[in-house]
Amino acid sequence: MELNFAFRKIAPTQALKDHVAKRVEKFEKFVTYSMEIVVRLSLEKMYHCVEISVHAEHRTLVAVAKTKDLYESIDLAAHKIEAQLKRERERKKGHGSARLAVRPKSLRLASDVAADIPHREKKQ
Repeated sequence: MELNFAFRKIAPTQALKDHVAKRVEKFEKFVTYSMEIVVRLSLEKMYHCVEISVHAEHRTLVAVAKTKDLYESIDLAAHKIEAQLKRERERKKGHGSARLAVRPKSLRLASDVAADIPHREKKQ
């Protein structure tokens, strides 16, 4: 997991970096492949904006949060990305299980058809 920061009109402090790193490390439990995470922290008038971009396995997930508290914005954006990663994981998990659910039915039908063919024993 690669984590990059971009600060705009905000002083880059170690406390902010640690807080973001703590929130972002939860993303690893949802995926097995490598990720590149870019966190942009900015100040617009009186709102603190946080944008988290996750580039993982040919997908880009983006979450933006604007509140008056910077730490609340970080938590909100991280929560949005977690929800997107969960949705992506469930989508992939559902796709594989649908394929496996159809397979046993086709095998069962094939065995029924083979039993109904007349004169099969005479050819062998």
